[in-house]
Amino acid sequence: MPRLNKLYVGLIITVMGFLIVGYWVVKPELVNHRAYVSFSPDLDGTKAWRELLVQRQSQVKEWRLTWRDLPDQGNQLLVAVQPIGITDEERAALFSWLEQGNDMFLFHHTPEGWDRFALEGSERGEEQEQGREQGREQGREQGREQGEEQSDALRSIYKGDRTADEELAAEVLTQYRLAADTEQQDVLFTDDQGILGSRMKIGAGSLTVVLAPDWLVNDSIVQHSHFELVWSLFDKRWDAVWIDETHHGYQQKPGLLAVYPAWLVLASVQLGIALLLWLWLRGKRFGPVYTPRAWTVRRGDETLQAVAGWYERLGYRAEALIHQQQLLRQLLYEHWGLSPSASTAQAAQLARSRWPEAQVARLVRLLELSPPALPGARTPSHVHAKTFLELTREMNEMIALLEQQKKKDD
Repeated sequence: MPRLNKLYVGLIITVMGFLIVGYWVVKPELVNHRAYVSFSPDLDGTKAWRELLVQRQSQVKEWRLTWRDLPDQGNQLLVAVQPIGITDEERAALFSWLEQGNDMFLFHHTPEGWDRFALEGSERGEEQEQGREQGREQGREQGREQGEEQSDALRSIYKGDRTADEELAAEVLTQYRLAADTEQQDVLFTDDQGILGSRMKIGAGSLTVVLAPDWLVNDSIVQHSHFELVWSLFDKRWDAVWIDETHHGYQQKPGLLAVYPAWLVLASVQLGIALLLWLWLRGKRFGPVYTPRAWTVRRGDETLQAVAGWYERLGYRAEALIHQQQLLRQLLYEHWGLSPSASTAQAAQLARSRWPEAQVARLVRLLELSPPALPGARTPSHVHAKTFLELTREMNEMIALLEQQKKKDD
């Protein structure tokens, strides 16, 4: 028993030592995700906002295809936080998707290329914006340590265009503002320099642009009034909320099955499984069937030839005819229901309802044959070879006639 305990102790120590050494040799490194990614727990990620959104909305998923492949349905929301690399073709496809009754929230410092939302800014503002973009690439945490920049970024934000409304403190890291177009847009957020967020109706849907994507990042969503400002936009209930990751560099191409609808793919898979099960139950073989040589030699045509030679050498022609006669009676039983012990008259009466008289007479003659009455026999047990061949041929023709009649009846 003590020896057994030492064995267990040594095994545990060995396993623990292996795990410790393996951890220090292959130590997992933290993944450095890109900024504004919804599954990133980094300071510049937006995972905290996404987790809160999952609790409010019924379906929240990532979108990693092009905007041309957006689902052709209504009452859906697409959220894009600081996207890059948007093409004009994708914008055109997006506007068509919005006209079907869908919405989009675009959080971007400088949403260039969106003709329906004009920007206003100075040259000094452009230089400051470029400096801030370079600072973000080096790390937002390092840039926040500069007290002067932080104090300049903190502003008083108003909901709507009413400056007398309640003030909310928030950081704004862009010097651009949206051009005022009150006829086509609904103003959402403003400060002392202009419009920070507005919404425009597009068909049955809408497009919302907010110039403050940093309100959503993990390290600032709970600071100041960022959460109150952002969370008010998501009061509506959508059937599906898609978070765009395509324009953060996480794009995947649709496979072959993505071309077809999900119900068709599921039905095809189920039919394929059912077909395989049916073939398996039917015992179908796939591929060629190879007959073993031993079976061919011992149980194939050579066996029949050997039996025929044995009957020929021993003179068992009469026994062979009796076996053929028994086979004929067995077939009459299987096809017509005539008992093997029935008389020849009963067989003739049953045959007259199916065959002409010539065939009936031939059947009666074959059923009445017995070795002592065979013509040309020198002894009761002897059958002449020519007679044996003729009777065998007649037996085969009668058997074939019965089989043919059976197929017609079926």
